[in-house]
Amino acid sequence: MDGPRFWGNRLQDWHIRDGMAECDVSDANRTLHCLTHQLTETNGSFSIRVRANVRNKTKSPEDYIGFRIGAKSDFEDYRSAAVFGEGIDAGVKLDGHLFVGDEIGSTAVNLSNTLELSLEGSYLAEQQQYQLVIAAKNPNSGQTLQSMEVVGINPDDLEGNIALIANYQSEGHQVETPSVLFSDWRIEGSKVNADAGQTYGPICFAQYTLDRGILKMTAQLAPIEKIGGHRVELEIQQGGQWETVQQTQVEPLSRTAHFRVGDWQYKADIPYRITVTLPLKNAEEEYHYEGTIAASPVEAEQLKTAVFSCNSHYGFPNNEVVEHVAKHGPDMAVFLGDQIYESHGGFGVQRSPVAKASLDFLRKWYMFGWSYRDIFRHIPSAFIPDDHDVYHGNIWGEGGADAPVEKGWNYNSQDEGGYKMPPEWVNMVQRCLTSNLPDPYDPTPVKQDISVYYTDWTYGGVSFAIIEDRKFKTAPKNVLPEEANVLNGFIQNREFDIKDYYDIDADLLGETADFFFGRLGLRLERSRGDEGRAFTNQLLHAGYSPGRQYP
Repeated sequence: MDGPRFWGNRLQDWHIRDGMAECDVSDANRTLHCLTHQLTETNGSFSIRVRANVRNKTKSPEDYIGFRIGAKSDFEDYRSAAVFGEGIDAGVKLDGHLFVGDEIGSTAVNLSNTLELSLEGSYLAEQQQYQLVIAAKNPNSGQTLQSMEVVGINPDDLEGNIALIANYQSEGHQVETPSVLFSDWRIEGSKVNADAGQTYGPICFAQYTLDRGILKMTAQLAPIEKIGGHRVELEIQQGGQWETVQQTQVEPLSRTAHFRVGDWQYKADIPYRITVTLPLKNAEEEYHYEGTIAASPVEAEQLKTAVFSCNSHYGFPNNEVVEHVAKHGPDMAVFLGDQIYESHGGFGVQRSPVAKASLDFLRKWYMFGWSYRDIFRHIPSAFIPDDHDVYHGNIWGEGGADAPVEKGWNYNSQDEGGYKMPPEWVNMVQRCLTSNLPDPYDPTPVKQDISVYYTDWTYGGVSFAIIEDRKFKTAPKNVLPEEANVLNGFIQNREFDIKDYYDIDADLLGETADFFFGRLGLRLERSRGDEGRAFTNQLLHAGYSPGRQYP
């Protein structure tokens, strides 16, 4: 099974084991979608086959493995269907009975050995309906062990994605037990449409910035880090030829590849591509992702910036947003936080262990890039995380402190300040989002060795201050008296008089960041007069210390 052709729900629940696709949990609605093949409106026939080795034999009729066909969602897009699609399920229940939808066979099949499951669909022209036949066979001899047929299927119900499914929802089953191994999945027939372009990965997307002659680029990759000998290269096109600029490998937790190229002298648009080379079982495969490093628009009278925040999955894959933004022709794009929410893509969040929690975040982040990558494929872009990006409803970072999660994953721990998720996980999120930003002003990590990214970015003749105030903010509960009754950072006691606490010892930006932005404000004052003074005044109102000396 070729990874780029498949999408797993959830990402952390599917992996390759001895050449087979294993669902390593036993839980509800775990699906593996084929992105390149769908059932169409054509009234033809189709055949779907797979070998299945049931590993968690609960013997419950509520649990089953098999196929999902005609998977569709609110939007007519295979990506939406791959994440949210519902359709007709068919296969074998864990008590051994075959089924199609609500129809269940009368005789059970033995699940002790590997089975070949097949689902055949035939159009009955006279009735203008479909007949479906589900069968369980001995994969070695081809002998049919059990089969059943269902007629009267509406053709419209078959249109959509094709997926494998493991659905465990009976009481008492062990969630952490691997459920099934699938292999030798085959899809064919006149009703099947194949589109080789509908793949995703191993290079999912890339983002970059140009700042004072330095190009920084981050390529977001699929989980390929364990493939020995892999290579990731940044290439640019010169004179019709691709030239390698740098080579690197995948950072294992974030699945990112980072490039930093100094002395960037190009004044015109330069095509780039990320190339990934994977030594696979039968051959060395090469994959590409292409874009443009845009010329800095220093001669333009205006710098057009596309600004985004608070993206949830309700419009996924957000085709109309990408289409409408393109009509404005922005020079750069900035994403100001909450690129994902905890609910993104369904299934909630997995907070531990760190390895699986990282894949949990990446599935949501991959969805984000699947929607919006064409916005920032050809222009520079900046991303900064906000609270939901790190699985918080609100966040007061307290300089990177450790939030007391033993008080629960709710307001009780959040109001104490700090990060609820482990520091290595927080750093993983920041690598995904911010590692293409210009170098931080001071890279010294904060508490728990959590990295920083505050900096300034000069592009198109405009200087941007990139602030990460969330990381340094003091939690209100830590500086206000108990009588204030702070919940989620807000005072609940209507009788409490906040005027007595206007002058409290609290941080907004932290000492080093405070120094940096104060210095940046004074530099702007000297170079831009009133505009610079206005910036400094905004910082003063934001809370940096006006009494400190800035050289």
